[in-house]
Amino acid sequence: MIPYPGQTLRDLALRIATDIAPATQTPFAAADSGLLTGLLLAMAQDYERAIYNPMADIDDVRQLCRQMLALEDEARPDFDALAECAQLLEAEPASLMLEDVTALHAQALNLLIVIHSWAEVHHATIDLAAWQVLRRYSERHKFDIPGP
Repeated sequence: MIPYPGQTLRDLALRIATDIAPATQTPFAAADSGLLTGLLLAMAQDYERAIYNPMADIDDVRQLCRQMLALEDEARPDFDALAECAQLLEAEPASLMLEDVTALHAQALNLLIVIHSWAEVHHATIDLAAWQVLRRYSERHKFDIPGP
């Protein structure tokens, strides 16, 4: 077992950047080393947040579902999104294994698409809330990789 995989990936990236890349003989090898360094740094960041980010995304979609369910009857959509919202509010991943968290995450993101598509046409407040969910999603999932 590697006790700190995220740090291990960062260490590998640093080794490529500081020891291997400077010793390369061709521009291709130097560029390839840079690409590998960036990918390892991205993997390290993704590893560190592999459970947190999807669970935070699921919580954001659940909050959006609560807003949908709280709408007055005349403003509520007349499609299956409300039933799916109720299901998502009760759902938990089968385990904290990445595969199970990813499955629930996919369900939540599919529901977000359905809600957002409906809201763009029918409800400005829910539409804005969906855009806010997407903004938080993009901020959470962006990579902080040093560049030139």
